[in-house]
Amino acid sequence: MKFSVKRNELTNKLNIVSRAISGKVIIPILTGIKISVSNNEMTLIGSNSEISIKTVLTADKDKKNLVIEEPGEIIANANFFSNIIKHLSSDKVEISTEGSQIAIVGGSSDFTVAGQSADNYPQLPRLDDANTINIPSSELIDIIGETIRAVSIQDSRPLLTGIHFTIGDNQIKAVSTDSHRLSQRIAKIGNDSQADVVVPSKALIELRALLENIDNLNLQFDRSQLLVDLGETTFYSRLLEGQYPATDRLIPSDSTTSFTIDAAQLAPSLDRASLVAHQSGNIVAEFSISQDKLVLSTAQSEVGKVLEELSIDNFKGEDLKISFNPDFVRDALSSIGESKLDFSFTTNLRPFVIRPNGASDNNKVQLITPVRTF
Repeated sequence: MKFSVKRNELTNKLNIVSRAISGKVIIPILTGIKISVSNNEMTLIGSNSEISIKTVLTADKDKKNLVIEEPGEIIANANFFSNIIKHLSSDKVEISTEGSQIAIVGGSSDFTVAGQSADNYPQLPRLDDANTINIPSSELIDIIGETIRAVSIQDSRPLLTGIHFTIGDNQIKAVSTDSHRLSQRIAKIGNDSQADVVVPSKALIELRALLENIDNLNLQFDRSQLLVDLGETTFYSRLLEGQYPATDRLIPSDSTTSFTIDAAQLAPSLDRASLVAHQSGNIVAEFSISQDKLVLSTAQSEVGKVLEELSIDNFKGEDLKISFNPDFVRDALSSIGESKLDFSFTTNLRPFVIRPNGASDNNKVQLITPVRTF
């Protein structure tokens, strides 16, 4: 294998596939990046067996970005190889192999590093009977951003570490829950494909980072894999197996207490309540809701307490006191991203709902389970 490539273009491609590289892998060869060159293009692949990323650099018409002299393929240590390329001072890099040795020449620097044969590198997943959904990347970015915070970080229930996508009837519904809170986002799409899958949250975080400057993309699902076509880059993720919990029945259809509040007013108050709650070691705050005002407070502890009065609009129903985790409400505000929010409650022991002001549907919902206090 022998080729030369513009250093900045190689660096960009290495940054993309490195998102799929993990230090904790069962298969040692997956600590490396697969480099293949042939037919005027260079292909890089990174994988950790959970997600895989393939990206292609094609030689331009004048072959100023890539010149292939001899096709071939090799596995290079991901971190070591990437760091060498980033620290070269030249604009152009020459790479060649002899056996399992990789020669890297850039400017006055001349490296020889160990590589591995690509023969044992796992094949990329193949999707059978895949359903394809076209969606604007901005819509997918919003969906991920509005649901990712409610994903469970505990591996005891693996399904809850992912986001549940239900696709059909020209819409896509994304739901996440850690059993203490729930996020739901429903968006219209332009086709009637069907899918019911759970995508790992870690995969979606890496995918979201690749969506900059992408207008539209195709999501392809089969029973076990997700494939996302980003043009020069293809993203693969395994899906989580099992039946995701039924969540529609968890969202209350009515309320006994409700109000509207400015997010810009509530957010900094929650920050201060969270600061005191964390310092005391008891991550609990309380809303005391009445006709005239909302009082946000924390319980007295050795470090102290905080109490703030906030103005509310459109109060309806009964006075209520309810305890909750302030971090969950802060995350909910950030996820919804609206200037005014509607809060609705049933009892102090039932989950309460946060929606954008004026929303009468469940297209953008955050559900918070209260904390029992004694």
